[in-house]
Amino acid sequence: MPSTPSSETVPARPPRAAAAPEDRCVRCGRPTPAGVALCEFDNPGQLKGPSATQAHGTILLGVIAGFVLLAVLGSFSVSGIGPFGSRLDAASSRADGSAELVVTVTNEGSRASAASCRVSRGPIAGSGDLVFLTDSIPARETRTFTRTISPGPAPAAAAVDVTRLKVRCT
Repeated sequence: MPSTPSSETVPARPPRAAAAPEDRCVRCGRPTPAGVALCEFDNPGQLKGPSATQAHGTILLGVIAGFVLLAVLGSFSVSGIGPFGSRLDAASSRADGSAELVVTVTNEGSRASAASCRVSRGPIAGSGDLVFLTDSIPARETRTFTRTISPGPAPAAAAVDVTRLKVRCT
């Protein structure tokens, strides 16, 4: 015979008592009240932990100290490099509109270094300028470099005006 539903109701479970929020001890893992980082065994004097402001302040000081250290190391790594004196010794035009240049660079610093040089077509630097990196130049020595600067950008590729060329090395 099929079973029929009984008219009896199943008693509801008694409501569970809400558990108090808790944390764990950061040293041993024992349960602690919410917001307490150490249990009674690891913190018998009930000393308070650092506040969030203290923790974040300590981190901020560490970041600032790191940037200061980077700045000091950076200044030591580039000290004695340059300045670089430069001059355009010769410039001769070619039939294709380009020009051959002879650039002299002097390392006036106390350490050997390469110079980054820019030959501008006029008083203002532009996208068609010749930019090159020299070989390493010993301290207080001079080196001469020969480079070719191409004509201006197309479509109106103007020949290089050698009288307006300026050179600057850093």
